[in-house]
Amino acid sequence: MTAQGLGARRVFPVMGTVGSIAVADGDVHRLGSDAVDEALHEARLLLERLEQRFSHYRLDSDISRWIAGEDVSIAAVADIEHVLRQCGRLHRDSDGVFRARDPRTHALDTAGYVKGYAIGRAADELRRHGLENFALGLGGDAFMAGSPTGDRPWQVAVQDPHGAYRVAAVIPMVDGAVATSGRRERGDHIWGTDATQPDIASFTVTGPDIAEADAYATIGFAMGEPGMAWVRGHEGYRSVVVRTDGSVVSDAALVSAA
Repeated sequence: MTAQGLGARRVFPVMGTVGSIAVADGDVHRLGSDAVDEALHEARLLLERLEQRFSHYRLDSDISRWIAGEDVSIAAVADIEHVLRQCGRLHRDSDGVFRARDPRTHALDTAGYVKGYAIGRAADELRRHGLENFALGLGGDAFMAGSPTGDRPWQVAVQDPHGAYRVAAVIPMVDGAVATSGRRERGDHIWGTDATQPDIASFTVTGPDIAEADAYATIGFAMGEPGMAWVRGHEGYRSVVVRTDGSVVSDAALVSAA
């Protein structure tokens, strides 16, 4: 995410990746530096708590203990049940392409939904503290609120999967989400009817809700290029696909080549 007019920025490790929060200068002037610092601190703590709740790699996480039949808090149970309901809905909506279980081991794995869900929760926390113009990113997915300045949108770069420092496309964004799925982002985590899509390097989704966009990007990548039509069937969501030959195809508005 790039933009002029940034007043505060934090970068930190969380959920096995890197989180970042950028706040527009106007919000810092309006709320004050101390209030913005407190908002950023609370958003980071929330992401860390959600990692503790949903990590399948930690035996002491709430979801690992819940799976093992151990007692967890009422709040944790409610949160886990909410995520499982959403995973079930996405499974039905995608005709089984989206899965919350590893088909090889049948182990529960909610990672395809939880990262976007966590970003959305953290964005709500920033708004609760009065922030109106910010960009919140986590592992290549991001939600943008407002804009960095009154006349400029946030600029979200879609990474070229063929090079760590190459950009395939740039998406201007005001009040929306961008999520990308591909082997660079998720390794072997994507499961679908054909998760080996030989012609697709990455699948990016734009839309109003980051949890949905993140899940749709996973589904779209598993479907391949035909996934663009599936994503388009959901109001407000569009796609940017980078093919393995480096070409870009998109039905998202205002996408520009890098």
